[in-house]
Amino acid sequence: MTMRGGHYAAAAIWLAGLALVTAPMAAQAGPACFASADNARLSFQVIQNAPAPAAAAAAGATPGRPGPYAYYPLTGIASMQLRSVITAPAGISAHYFQWANRSNAPLTNGQGASVARKANLQPALAGKRKQRTTFTSVARANGCTLAQTASILGLPEQARRFAGAAAIVLVSEDDQADQPPLGPPDTCVIPAGQLPPGRAGVLLDYEVQDGRSVADTTAFLQQWADLVHGAGRPSILLINPLDAPTQRYTGISAANAHTLVNRFDLTTILLWNKNPEHSLPASYQAQKAVIAAGGAFDGSRVLIDFELAGTTLDDAKFVRRTILADRLAGVFFWRNGAKVGGDCRSAINARIAAIALGHDDAHGAARWPS
Repeated sequence: MTMRGGHYAAAAIWLAGLALVTAPMAAQAGPACFASADNARLSFQVIQNAPAPAAAAAAGATPGRPGPYAYYPLTGIASMQLRSVITAPAGISAHYFQWANRSNAPLTNGQGASVARKANLQPALAGKRKQRTTFTSVARANGCTLAQTASILGLPEQARRFAGAAAIVLVSEDDQADQPPLGPPDTCVIPAGQLPPGRAGVLLDYEVQDGRSVADTTAFLQQWADLVHGAGRPSILLINPLDAPTQRYTGISAANAHTLVNRFDLTTILLWNKNPEHSLPASYQAQKAVIAAGGAFDGSRVLIDFELAGTTLDDAKFVRRTILADRLAGVFFWRNGAKVGGDCRSAINARIAAIALGHDDAHGAARWPS
């Protein structure tokens, strides 16, 4: 799904989910377990980190790939492929996946060891750019994030103002050759396109881990949410686990989590197999407590960000129970390398069915392994 950088290892950033942001993973072989008709069975939001199904093929093929569309069931998608968001069919909520740029200035932890961070992703209208960008300060990284978002919102003058205030160079993807590994530092690449009027929202993947303070993060995220809402678009904040030790480098804590949840339309709670509590239910409660420290917990503003690859069917059943009991907005599926699609014997499809459809609501209990 994302560059899920160093959840619990301050000096290590890993990239297991990166390809899932920018390009769809190969689907499992075999007949499709899910189809577009399953979308009507959903009782809460199910957002897939995937390209949208082609507008002319509600039951058809994954764009650019043979075979059935691999990412049903869904109510919406989030994709860094801007063209996919632009062409999403009516009836499916679409969100552009905006990477929150981080500073690459040197940073050390409390023991004096360097905190490693990868360079920043570059957006594109279609496909996946191989070149990355480094920024020499938090202000310049933030200036680029704001400029990129303003650009895809159709606000080019505002994008230029953000870039000028941050003293960074603004350049279209069409004007900068995609030569890896790194482009010029403090150069902000914007995609060659913008969102269509009205419908699509923007998701911000905020896992900067560059040493910014709680105050800095609060101010920036409020400014970013205001930019998106000012354009009449919904906003989603996608973050690492709220109880992750690396949040101390990102500036999200019990001091501001509640404020941020209330500022965005939706905010994620990430549940995955490497949580420090060694239990998804315990991890959920710990992260819920971080939000509730600032005020009443409003489940309607929270999405469960569920890892498909390393979890179990029992974990999935817990997530569905929790969504219904706490009246959460729904689920965001993070594949983390898991291959989706294929027939119902797949363990991944069993987890998807357990959360989205109550395990056997769609095809009968015999279709999924117990």
